[in-house]
Amino acid sequence: CDSIAGCVFTNNTDPCDDSIFCTNGDLCAGGLCIGGPPLVCNDNNVCTTDSCDPRFGCSFVNNTNFCEDGNACTVEDLCVGGVCQPGVPLGCDDGNVCTADTCDPLTGCVFTDIIGPCDDGNACTSGEICVGGACQLGIGIACTPISQCHVAGICDPVTGICSNPLAPNGT
Repeated sequence: CDSIAGCVFTNNTDPCDDSIFCTNGDLCAGGLCIGGPPLVCNDNNVCTTDSCDPRFGCSFVNNTNFCEDGNACTVEDLCVGGVCQPGVPLGCDDGNVCTADTCDPLTGCVFTDIIGPCDDGNACTSGEICVGGACQLGIGIACTPISQCHVAGICDPVTGICSNPLAPNGT
């Protein structure tokens, strides 16, 4: 109060509340309460959509976004009820009969070499075995002539049947 001028109102820079829940650190400036920096509404949960309503403050609404559940053996993980749920199992079949296919939750697919019988897909061989993660060729079938009027034939790799070509006349 000034004895000559009467009431004097001097602006200050004191903290204040602008009544908006989405600002922090509001301060007085020029006779008004000015909203401070925006309120950070982050609950660090990928399964909630975080926002701020000026009337009520932070809001964390469950969503149905894709997420990562931390298990390398699942894909297409999905948020349900605010929690990341495992998706479908990771397909770890490498199509190689000479590996054991498994999944490690920390690293994902694991293909371990096995030793044992296998089939190289050639009907003209037998005794194939897995070594070093690959099916090694087996012993070939000998196509011997069925008579003295035939020559050695060729084995069909699909059927495993030997051809029996005739020997040239005069032999």
